[in-house]
Amino acid sequence: MPRSLVCLALLTLSVACRTAAPVAPDAVQVARTPTAAEWEKQLDAIRFSPAGPAQQEGFVRVQQELEPAVQKDPADAHLHYLLGRVYYYLIRDAEAGREFDRALSLAPDVAEYHYLKAHYLRTAGDVRGAIAELTRATELAPRTAKYHAVLGETLMSEDPDKARSALMQALAVEPDSALAAGHLGLMLLDQGKDAEALQWLVKTTPEEPRDPMTQYNIGQAFQNQGDHPRALAHFQSAALGMPEDWRTLAKLVQEHAALKQFPERDAARARLLKLNDEGKVDSPFFVREQFQEGTEKVMVAEYFKLEGDWAVRYVFHMETARPDGTSHEWRLSLGSYAFTNSSRPPGSKERLFHFDAYESDNSHLTFAFFDGEPSYEDTRALAVAVLRGKVKPVSGTRFTRE
Repeated sequence: MPRSLVCLALLTLSVACRTAAPVAPDAVQVARTPTAAEWEKQLDAIRFSPAGPAQQEGFVRVQQELEPAVQKDPADAHLHYLLGRVYYYLIRDAEAGREFDRALSLAPDVAEYHYLKAHYLRTAGDVRGAIAELTRATELAPRTAKYHAVLGETLMSEDPDKARSALMQALAVEPDSALAAGHLGLMLLDQGKDAEALQWLVKTTPEEPRDPMTQYNIGQAFQNQGDHPRALAHFQSAALGMPEDWRTLAKLVQEHAALKQFPERDAARARLLKLNDEGKVDSPFFVREQFQEGTEKVMVAEYFKLEGDWAVRYVFHMETARPDGTSHEWRLSLGSYAFTNSSRPPGSKERLFHFDAYESDNSHLTFAFFDGEPSYEDTRALAVAVLRGKVKPVSGTRFTRE
């Protein structure tokens, strides 16, 4: 059963992660004209708005205003920087890189320009180039925590020791930096240092770090620890930045279920089913719930469609820890197989469903049959009853009559 962090790609091309890059206008060390300051204000408002067509339209509008301004005043470094940001958010990377280079050629000692160019280089896959730009930003503005924090994040895949040093420097500058605390906590968790990791992760908030994928991973960490209120808050934050990410919606379904918030669970599931109907889910199933029943860790997969000769709706994957450190894995499933339905009486309108237990060798026991599809709640209740030994099998390859 998967319990580790879902490590989402650092070098993502998603607009949500591009716009999450923290920008601190106060760190920019050049004068801005009132008009440029207004564009910067608009740009920040747009990038923090919900992802979608309206956000893209806002970026295009600012782009169309900035391009003639840059042509009119090509020596204004800050205008090149702002235009580079717009291109970056619009995933026009070649143009973004060009504008960042022009800004730096005109004002090479502005830390913020190096910082944004580093984000562009990370997206382009040039991690070493990004590290060099971020290092320069920390040299130019050593009291700006976010430069150290993002340097630490970028170093994680290259040099964990240097990454930790950079993150600790960020926390020395700004002890309450949720950005640095989040990345440090996730790095420690990946190293198996769970207790130390959680001491840092609790310093994060649903608002910071802004990156929705980082919020997702923090939510996963809290879910693994059974801290469902915190997990839900971080997954909700991730969903705001990635509204069409089906895995994040599945996490909302799981966490609302864990907190017994069933109307909210059903609403999140409905959004997920809609995404699947629109062809935006690349999996035949999603994880609907994770829970503990006695010694069993249970993960429930719900299949979107009943397809094929061996159609199933729900599969309850069980993992039982053994005293020797190994685990026993088996499953319960609600299925509606073709060969079972072929034996229905003529004129039957309902599909026949059956609830079975399977071992790894596919030997099985059948516990119940249903005319028509039972609800998830009824199926879950039956699964729990089987786990508690309250239901006897009626047939199967391992069936023994008493």
